[in-house]
Amino acid sequence: MLNSRPFRFAIWVLLIFVIILVGSQVSFIFQPALLIIRALFFPVFLSGLLYYWFYPVVDWLHQQKVPRALAIVLLYCTIISIFVLLISVAGPVFQRQFASLVGDAPRIVDELRARLLELQETEWVERLLGGGSVALDDLINHFTNLVSNILNTLAANITPIIGITTSVITTLLIIPFILFYMLLDGHKLPDTLVEYLPARHRKEARSVLRDMDNAISSYIQGQALVSLCVGILALIGYLVIGLDYALILALVATITNVVPLVGPIIGTAPAIIVGLISSPGMALRALVVMIVVQQLESMLISPRIMGKKLSSHPVTIILVILAAGKIGGFLGILLAIPTFAVLRVIASHIYSLVVLYREPVTKTPK
Repeated sequence: MLNSRPFRFAIWVLLIFVIILVGSQVSFIFQPALLIIRALFFPVFLSGLLYYWFYPVVDWLHQQKVPRALAIVLLYCTIISIFVLLISVAGPVFQRQFASLVGDAPRIVDELRARLLELQETEWVERLLGGGSVALDDLINHFTNLVSNILNTLAANITPIIGITTSVITTLLIIPFILFYMLLDGHKLPDTLVEYLPARHRKEARSVLRDMDNAISSYIQGQALVSLCVGILALIGYLVIGLDYALILALVATITNVVPLVGPIIGTAPAIIVGLISSPGMALRALVVMIVVQQLESMLISPRIMGKKLSSHPVTIILVILAAGKIGGFLGILLAIPTFAVLRVIASHIYSLVVLYREPVTKTPK
């Protein structure tokens, strides 16, 4: 029993756990490592995302006999050109809308309160509440105070936000260098990792790494493209109905759409609030726009882009998101689905190995 493989594996796991537990009680051992991890996590994480977005382009250029390093340089030049073009075209519009949103914060809150009070006095709302106007008044006050605090905090902290942005930009300067070497040598990583394993396990390890890579790339590339399509459709819809701050609201819809299931709801709420300031009819039109966009996304865009590669039951997705949010906050929510996809791949391979090893070995007759 002492020489059995499961027993030795359990001993190693227990030993690693004890080392981590003891080390965590001695701050001077783990504190420097945690500081290094925190400093490197953000640029490495973003570089990994960009790697999965852009490595198909580099691979395609490399297949066209373009040297890999030159392909990366051409990709960088194209990205910079597109970025400069977007800044020159959309930058002034975004700056104007953002300044208007921050400057009009008090007026927006007052008009929102007035619209909600007008809505409260309509006959169908009174029937729905059954005379519970006091509770609705408290809800309106709480909601408008929340919006007011958010906008006022945003307006009062422009300078700290600029300082944080400067710090983030400084960190982002590291990303192109990390990304360059990821795109240059990232395809060699699986073979490098497999070399550390015994020869009899290398084939299965390559299969696991390949499936993990496919799962992550399918989700990251597909979700980014789907969110971009949602943002473009939302912008077109907002411009058609004449909604204020259309570019900002479309950007919010693009960003929040990366969060499965609940992201579209979060992205729709600001558009309804801004529409309600103009009129209840505008709020309804904004809601209709997002319903149409989400229907196009779920029925046409996602099936064509994402396919069935990461299909899971909605209840499973909700439980995964709730657990990830509890453990890791907003970052946990963003990483929930790709992490779940990787764990599912690993579990699938472990199950296949268990079934394979349990099958009786049939001896061929001599």
